[in-house]
Amino acid sequence: MQLNKLSLALATSMLLTTSLHAQEAAGANAATGSAIGGVSTTVVVAAVAGVAVLAAASSGSSGAATPVTTTTTANQSAGSAATTAAIAATLTTTAATQSTAALLSVANLISGNTALQTQSDAVTAAIATATAATAAATLAASNLATASAATLSGVVNSAGATICAAATSCTKSELANLSYTAALTAKTAAENALAVNTLLTAFRASLVAAFGAVPTAAAALVAFNEALAAAQTAALASQTAANSSITSYNATLVTLGITGTTINASTGTTGTTGTTGTT
Repeated sequence: MQLNKLSLALATSMLLTTSLHAQEAAGANAATGSAIGGVSTTVVVAAVAGVAVLAAASSGSSGAATPVTTTTTANQSAGSAATTAAIAATLTTTAATQSTAALLSVANLISGNTALQTQSDAVTAAIATATAATAAATLAASNLATASAATLSGVVNSAGATICAAATSCTKSELANLSYTAALTAKTAAENALAVNTLLTAFRASLVAAFGAVPTAAAALVAFNEALAAAQTAALASQTAANSSITSYNATLVTLGITGTTINASTGTTGTTGTTGTT
């Protein structure tokens, strides 16, 4: 039993980590539509599906009875939340990569311009905040994927933290809390990406005002605009995925028959503070 639990946890971590690295390997220069609509979704869903297969094999070989504290329907809802939360995290990684590319495209152009450099630095700081939020969302999605795919508990995630305390199963409360964390962190990461877009858009206006009429700046501005558009597309897609994870979280609560903390859907398109965005 313990060996099965440990193997499942390690496999969960490896599968989700591999999916995220696959997205990063696509690079900032990959076509945005393909990277967002194809690679991200396909790779992450495949990873979570792999976890489910491993979980089935693990529980089948252990001979453990299905616990009464969770239901198949609840696990399916939680698994859906884990999948969409992981997709949202992958997309926010894409958004951060594209935002960084936008800044790099005009780095030489703004050299020596204090005002523009200050704006650029603010965007860089916002990207760092968004990256930290994405890391939290990725871990939460990994934890939920492990819990929702298995009828075991006391499992350990890749960071070495116990996510379910009982000896034979995750309780309703534990599954609900993990679902809540995955959905909330996915939303937070998406809105941080949207907040970066807000700063980048304002920065673009300043760039155009300063260099719009300078022929030698044209190429840099075109590159900036392309990267900004890609970042915006990825951030909005991550918001959609985050909202899907919220919907699945609500479905999990219903199937578990318990009341949980409400998470409002993300409805903003620009973000405001750089921490929570617009809701």
